[in-house]
Formats: sequence, structure tokens, C-alpha cells
Amino acid sequence: MLILSDRGDALLKYASFVYNSFMEKPWAVLDTSFWVLGHRVDVLVYLFRFFTLCGPDAVRAEVLAPDPRYPLRVYGYQEFWRLVEAQGLLTIQNPTQRIPQFHAGEAAALALAQEAGWWLLINEQRALTYARQQGIKAVTVPELVVYLYEAQVLSYRSALAKVEGLAANTGPRVMQPARAALAQLAQHRGER
Repeated sequence: MLILSDRGDALLKYASFVYNSFMEKPWAVLDTSFWVLGHRVDVLVYLFRFFTLCGPDAVRAEVLAPDPRYPLRVYGYQEFWRLVEAQGLLTIQNPTQRIPQFHAGEAAALALAQEAGWWLLINEQRALTYARQQGIKAVTVPELVVYLYEAQVLSYRSALAKVEGLAANTGPRVMQPARAALAQLAQHRGER
């Protein structure tokens, strides 16, 4: 999996994944921020190539919570959660304890990833920083997009549109390295 430094350098800190239908996939814990933004830029379906997914009850509750402004509205990310959960592609698992300085979903996802030694899929900068300081293997949506481009699953144009589509809801400390890594890879390939 591609992990980015603050300068945008691609760090192959962890073994790169090559999709193989026979390999045992590592577990990954979803946070609400990753699920909602990953759905917005249409990359959630790729997660199933690389991970066995789970989410704590607190994340499930946040994802499925009705919008107070439009209580009858059902968003695509909510429907997709219900669909993959019903098909058994996403399980609910809870940590024994939560990390108190974060919101309910983040706290549960961080704690579960830490307790189980699993990957954490998160897009919030503060929780991401904490996770990496604790040695939790964490991936953001922009990093996943860059990885998908690196693995030639996405074209440069598609990856760029997806990364830029995340900018309004993703902090600059997450966006800048992803943009730099994407540009570096595209330049290396002669696509930019």
C-alpha cells in the first residue's frame, strides 16, 4: 500500500498489494470519513480487492444516521453500506475500549484497528496523525486514489479528478502529499 510523506514522496513502508484472488486479504477498519468521501469519488468498490472490511457500530450509526435537514433522504453511501453489509462483505466489530479524545466513530475505529493490529481507513487529519503516531497502518482516500493510479487501475485523468474532488472535505496536510505523489507518478510515466 502506498503511504505518503509530508513531501509527497511515495513510501513503500508496507508491502505493495498486487491483486490476487487467492491471497488472504488483511483486515481493515472503516471510519465514517473514509466511507463517505470514498463513496463520493467512487473508489469504495476497489477496497474489496485489497481488504476484508469491518466497521464498529459507532461508524455504522454515523453512516446510516438520517440527515436532520432532510430526514427522508437516503444517500448513496448509506445504501451502499446496507448493501455490502447485507451481502456479508462488511462485518460489524467493536473494540473493547474507545479512545476518548475523538468522536464516537473515529474513537471506535482507531481503538479497533489498534487492538486488532488491522489497517485503518480514515480521512480525518487529527485521527490520522494519532493513528500513525501509535504505529497503526492507516490509509486515506487520497492515498488510495494515488495507489490505484500507481497500480494502473485508474487513469491519470480519473485519479486527478478524484483527488481534486476530495479537496473541499480533506485537510491540506492530507491533500498536498497526495497531489505531489500523483504528479510525480504521472510525470514519471509521461502522462503529465
